Amino acid sequence: MIGNACILKIYMAETDKLGSSLLYEEIVKEAQKRGIAGATVYRGILSYGASHSIHTMKIFALSGHLPVILEIVDEEEKIRKFTSYVQEMISPAHKGVLITIQRTEVIDYRAGKKTGLSKN
Repeated sequence: MIGNACILKIYMAETDKLGSSLLYEEIVKEAQKRGIAGATVYRGILSYGASHSIHTMKIFALSGHLPVILEIVDEEEKIRKFTSYVQEMISPAHKGVLITIQRTEVIDYRAGKKTGLSKN
């Protein structure tokens, strides 16, 4: 997958769940099942969103509501189709979320040497 692509970004709380599973984990697993090129979850240290409540990680304030950003990259058609699925998945959970799509250009995309850490 070299050339034009899209990045799907989903901002959510690290503790958001779908049933008994973490929401971001379920989305990544589904992206892998559907053959999406790649997904990465980043953990944030400070955020606020539509509620305007600050969520932060301070030494004495243990927060389970820190932000995570899930980035998923692939061709635009696959991303748009997957976005519809994600919206259907998130909607019944009634969780705060921001979903964006950005166009990007993939310069290089190749598998690296397996480290033994992957579940595959």
